[in-house]
Amino acid sequence: MRLNNTELLKFALSFADISKSILQKNYFKKFNIEEKNDGSLVTNIDKEIEEKFRKHLKRKFPEHGIIGEEFGYEKEDNEYVWILDPLDGTHSFIAGKPLFGTLICCMKNNRPIIGLIDIPILNQRWFGGEKLGVKLNNVKCNKVNNKKKINQTIMASTSLLMFDKNSRSAITNIYKRVKFPIFGTDCYAYGLLLSGKIDLIVEANMKPWDYMAQVALINEIGGVITDWNGKKLGIHSDGKIIASNFFNHHKLLMDLIKKNLIK
Repeated sequence: MRLNNTELLKFALSFADISKSILQKNYFKKFNIEEKNDGSLVTNIDKEIEEKFRKHLKRKFPEHGIIGEEFGYEKEDNEYVWILDPLDGTHSFIAGKPLFGTLICCMKNNRPIIGLIDIPILNQRWFGGEKLGVKLNNVKCNKVNNKKKINQTIMASTSLLMFDKNSRSAITNIYKRVKFPIFGTDCYAYGLLLSGKIDLIVEANMKPWDYMAQVALINEIGGVITDWNGKKLGIHSDGKIIASNFFNHHKLLMDLIKKNLIK
């Protein structure tokens, strides 16, 4: 079935309204919290949103595949595959920190073509995709003409705990090279990058639902998002991510990581 990107984005936006309503409604209410096998936490709200997405997808695009954080892979070899993180930043949601969000990606033949980052409590949503541009709510995001030196840049990581011991030491050394680092941003950091508020993101131990929605958006505004070796990201990437809005910064950051990892 041939589809245009506008129709796919319309579906993503429509569902983001549903997930936003659920997250806003439950933000300060009691909810159930469980520990998953990997030690991370999940709430009944994560599960509710993903269950609804799967039902909506089957009604609208029954032939499409889906990869979701809570309920796994289904028809992942199909032409169109959606990737969903119903609640990116579950720990922030549990703690009442308003930087969590929903991430939605649509891939065609393994290439991300639609992306959406919705931050419900702040009423901020970045969305767009291939040949559609990128917007924050109704304002277009433009390519950042970034001529800063590395010591003038702002760099984000969700947490130092996402890095193994060797990587943590390397990344900590790199933080000393930038203007300052920020932490605890979850998916919100990628929205800040799209809007030119921050310059660099480095993360590790990520899953496809944590980063694939951002790929289409960052590529569309002329930014760069790859693994630590500069390879394009896919569902089988190793989860080590670098994102930037300026290629020279991106290359320098890759070089610095390699240099600092060598002992």
